[in-house]
Amino acid sequence: MSLFVSLGTLALCFSNATAIMQTDGGSIATRITSTFDLTTNELKAYNLQGNFRGYLGTPIDPTHFLTAQHIGIDPSDTITFSQGPNVGTYAISTWYDDPSSDLRIIEITSTFSSWAQIYAASDEVGKSFTIFGRGGIPIGNVFVAAELKGWTASAPDGQASWGRNIVTGSFGLDQIYARFDRNGLVDEAGLTVGDSGGGWFIEDAVGVTRLAAISFAVSGPFQHDQAGAPDGNLFEAALYDIGGLWLGNLGSETFIPENPVDTAGVAFGTRISARIGWIEGIVPIASADTDADGVPDSQDNCPYFANPSQSDSGGHGFGNTPDGIGDACQCGDITGEGQVNDTDATFIKRWALGLFAPLFLVPDNCDVNGDGICGGTDGTLVRHAAIGNPPAIFGQNCPSALP
Repeated sequence: MSLFVSLGTLALCFSNATAIMQTDGGSIATRITSTFDLTTNELKAYNLQGNFRGYLGTPIDPTHFLTAQHIGIDPSDTITFSQGPNVGTYAISTWYDDPSSDLRIIEITSTFSSWAQIYAASDEVGKSFTIFGRGGIPIGNVFVAAELKGWTASAPDGQASWGRNIVTGSFGLDQIYARFDRNGLVDEAGLTVGDSGGGWFIEDAVGVTRLAAISFAVSGPFQHDQAGAPDGNLFEAALYDIGGLWLGNLGSETFIPENPVDTAGVAFGTRISARIGWIEGIVPIASADTDADGVPDSQDNCPYFANPSQSDSGGHGFGNTPDGIGDACQCGDITGEGQVNDTDATFIKRWALGLFAPLFLVPDNCDVNGDGICGGTDGTLVRHAAIGNPPAIFGQNCPSALP
């Protein structure tokens, strides 16, 4: 699989991923190998990408790394890092294959100095991510009639590359996917052959960049149309519009009609959050899950109140910037929208006075001073917090936030 970056209909047929390609929606694709434009967190993720069998692997604890099953394995294999804190070559001792997905955990004979944190929340859809690959450079334009559709890639040359995209949706339980859009992000990434095993990294609400998926596949292969039939010449490519082409292997092709609206190519990643149970059975990343919602306590923004979605709609006031506290346990938010504001103060006071309070919906979020009572004092404290001046006794003291 290759990763090309583009400036500027989910297909059910797909090929193993290979390289990362980018485009600005114009006539040129690039492959970004320089790390100059990576953020500090993205650079940390880049430095955790090791070369395994010409593809990629990501350490997830001192003695294990995660990659894709379909790239194969041999007892003599090694993983090598040419950058970052793990520089060097590491021999492998054994491996574990997930029976329900393409994930493979590989154990090494020594230890890593640094590793990635896992993204355990199942709220990936709609979030931006940074993706890494080792595929080849873009070498050929793909046209249907006179319309440019995307690009083919050269054979993988071992150089690590990167790009960004947005998770479009989930495919079954174990995969997420992203479209390679003509006018997507500034450094929109699409996969081609050679990028398999590369990490998809999402930054969580408190600024930690975590491993959310492992590159699995990309829509393809393709054939051009010849008088209403596939021409028999299969090719792989990163395409921002697959309309007018045949999709699928020989004998099982499907024609994708040309349409004024692009039908974008799609990249698939094996979803980490869906396989936390299997991963934890081999690598004790964070075994404690007090609220049994599938998110380890060390990553849970509400560790004592089940909230598998990890939604975080904001904090104090009407802003929607995540504050690291999940909506399910945001003390002071009795209306249930994830924010602590004047509306909450009003309805806490109405409820305390025995008045009609239809928006007093989450009683467990009321007691902000921890005195065991939901009353007018809490309403006053919430009103101060809502304007950015929370008193010292205001805090995460309500039942939903406590063990």
